[in-house]
Amino acid sequence: MKARIAAIFGGFTKLIARRNSNAKSGKRALVHEILSIQVMSAAFVGVMAIVGLYWGGQWVLQDNYSRWALQWTEQLNELGSPLYLVDDHEARISLDNFVDRYPEIDQVIYYAKDGSVLHSVDYPGDIDPVRQLSSTQLQDAIDVVGAKTPYLMHGGVLDPRQFEILAPVWIESIPDDGLFGFDASGVDDEVLIELLGFVKMKLDFVMFHDRLLSNMRFAVALLAAFLILFALYGRHALRKALASISELQIPIQELAKGNLNVKFEPAQHREISDIVEALKTTASALSERDEQLQKLANHDSLTGLFNRRRFNEELRKEVMSVVRKDHSSALFFIDLDQFKYINDACGHPAGDRLLCKVADELQRSIRQGDVIARFGGDEFALLIRNVDVAGAESAAETILTNMRRMAHIEGEQVFHVHCSIGITIMAGENLHHDELINQADIACREAKSAGRNRMRIFSQVDDADERGKTDVNWMTSLRTALDENKFEIRFQPINNISTGETTHHELLIRLRTEDGGFISPDAFLPSAVRFGLMSEIDFWMIRNAAIAYAEHSRPGTRLKFSINLSANVFENDDLTGYVKEMFTQYDVRPSDIVFEITESLAVRRPLQVDRQIAVLRDLGCQFALDDFGTGYSSFGYLQKLQFDYIKIDGTFVQDLPNNPVDQKMIKLIAEVGREAGMQTIAEYVRDAESLELLAELGVDLAQGYFVGRPVSVPTNKVTPISLSSHRQQLFRTNSPSS
Repeated sequence: MKARIAAIFGGFTKLIARRNSNAKSGKRALVHEILSIQVMSAAFVGVMAIVGLYWGGQWVLQDNYSRWALQWTEQLNELGSPLYLVDDHEARISLDNFVDRYPEIDQVIYYAKDGSVLHSVDYPGDIDPVRQLSSTQLQDAIDVVGAKTPYLMHGGVLDPRQFEILAPVWIESIPDDGLFGFDASGVDDEVLIELLGFVKMKLDFVMFHDRLLSNMRFAVALLAAFLILFALYGRHALRKALASISELQIPIQELAKGNLNVKFEPAQHREISDIVEALKTTASALSERDEQLQKLANHDSLTGLFNRRRFNEELRKEVMSVVRKDHSSALFFIDLDQFKYINDACGHPAGDRLLCKVADELQRSIRQGDVIARFGGDEFALLIRNVDVAGAESAAETILTNMRRMAHIEGEQVFHVHCSIGITIMAGENLHHDELINQADIACREAKSAGRNRMRIFSQVDDADERGKTDVNWMTSLRTALDENKFEIRFQPINNISTGETTHHELLIRLRTEDGGFISPDAFLPSAVRFGLMSEIDFWMIRNAAIAYAEHSRPGTRLKFSINLSANVFENDDLTGYVKEMFTQYDVRPSDIVFEITESLAVRRPLQVDRQIAVLRDLGCQFALDDFGTGYSSFGYLQKLQFDYIKIDGTFVQDLPNNPVDQKMIKLIAEVGREAGMQTIAEYVRDAESLELLAELGVDLAQGYFVGRPVSVPTNKVTPISLSSHRQQLFRTNSPSS
């Protein structure tokens, strides 16, 4: 029976395993896996239930068989008692009739006290031969006489169909059975037992057992059918329930390939719907992360411009475009002038804010389609597409002009950061991107060396020796000019706007050439700074200014000079002593000398500079703050610094009539200067309209080609200003004397 159950269950599990092994991919399908687990679980539970039913049935049958056997034994004892008393023929007939009524009784045997056979009743069939009781059986049967369980039963769970019962037959009596003298106490001890013999009965319940097995077989068949139906229905139900999971296979594969735009179909079940929503969220998060990573990989985190890596990619693409389309483009390398001083003055956060503003200004200054990137620090790179040299120069001038007009306010300080631009043209054989960057960088450094706030176009030199020779020539020329006094001074008048009278002259230096021409300071002063000759040039200017003062002074006239001093000269401890010596030697009144220092030096000047300025001021010299508005314009520190003049940088004046922002800036400078007790000087005045507008804005003095060009001999002349009546009224209102 158990072998049959195992065979059915084993065959079914093999069928499931075979179906799983036939999967196309060689791996078990999820539906089959779940179904196999369910079917195997159900089969296991079913088999355990059948086994339990079988064993339970065995126990129940054994108990019932035992009860029936004992009942029949008692009846046989009663029916067979006459056999031990008298040879009763009727008793034998009664025994035969009793055995015939119960087909389960195979044999009944009565034994005498000595174990010999008295009588046997056999059920038709193949029955064991009748034998007398063995000595062991006889003794065992005698031992149970009068016991609580007065019989011997042989049979068990392993084969509950056949039982054999051996029971003694005896009679019990009381010694004194007189009716009137009977005493019930002590009866148990005085009961007399007389053994008559033994009765043995063999039982076979095969009919009941076969019926049980038949029912068990039906139950197993029913279970197998149920399992098959359960598997089919489960397969259908699972496929239907897991269809939404199967539908996720292709979208997940696409997601794994990097396709983040994949669409997920909505699911009907809550758990699958949660998975779909989680996948959608994952795809969205991955998409956002990719965008962020892409932006971080290609853009500068501070300004949002392209970074160096992405710019190099765009540069390589443009190189290929130049080769294919046979046009030219330009690469700009831009470096901010004196940016580190902004970080020193206001801290790095202020510098970061200024860099962002510069980045915005540069973006507004280029065309759509051009590329701009931050190379690092205060360096920027631009790719100007499809331009020639003239177009590159025009684009650079636009950037320089826009940067000069840009003002950044940080607390009480206003910064005007200029830039130096290096340009290289992408054309012909000049198309290697690393070399292009190097060329633009070299040109930018040349622009900074030439005085900053300008542009330079890279010029291809045959070899490095020639460039080195050029630098050596410059140094030799400057050294010779100092030793042989080949520098000359030019005097540019500075006039009072209200009266047109020349108040003083700014002394400008020129370098005389062999052919009698002159070189402007913009050409050689950067080289002087680079070669460490700037301090000597400053001393030359001081000495020759004193000589010119002595030469051109006239009785009854007031001659006043303004001299530019570089930061280098203040590093020389002999400055104040040399000034005193020259002024004494050439009888120069210190009050007639104005020393101009740049705004950057005024803000960051060390103690040594402060000490020397204090000595010169005590001597009677005046000071002017030069190029105000180009770097560290702070209206707050104007009241703290001791200056007599503020020179407004010419970038605010060049396009003054057309630029309202410059007008407001100049008016504000004039008002603050007046409150601080300083006079304002506007540089680069080149037309009457600008001069009249400066008068309206409250500026005191003017300098420029319209007022007077640099001349070899200083003159005190009056430059009349023709003002309209309306402007005259405005002028009188804004005049310092009003």
